[in-house]
Amino acid sequence: MHFESDLSQAIPGLIQQLRNEVIWKPGAASRHLLKRKLRGHLPIDATLANYNQLITQLLEFKDATIYVYYTGESAYLAVASTINDKVWLVIASFDGIMETAFIVENPDAYLQREPFRFVGLMNEVMR
Repeated sequence: MHFESDLSQAIPGLIQQLRNEVIWKPGAASRHLLKRKLRGHLPIDATLANYNQLITQLLEFKDATIYVYYTGESAYLAVASTINDKVWLVIASFDGIMETAFIVENPDAYLQREPFRFVGLMNEVMR
């Protein structure tokens, strides 16, 4: 459990870092932007700046739900927020690198799955 408490303590700083600047792995940003456009999550004329601004906005909502997402040996920050009745999931590594942000079609079922561990609401975590 020590690992999990370390992650919980790292979350506020990580969220602040992501609010200040969205950093993608080299080459990943354009691929994710295109995928969001093709899936209809973003307008076809959306730019990377629009996508990054949306991500930053999603991380500002006080009622956003924060999770730690586990895959294999890795853990990621996952933040679920709603814009225009659509639930978006923002996922970033604990070293501050953006993994993805996308609309979750069935958020209640999706976020109840095993890899997601609920941490708290944004306004609780960012006190």
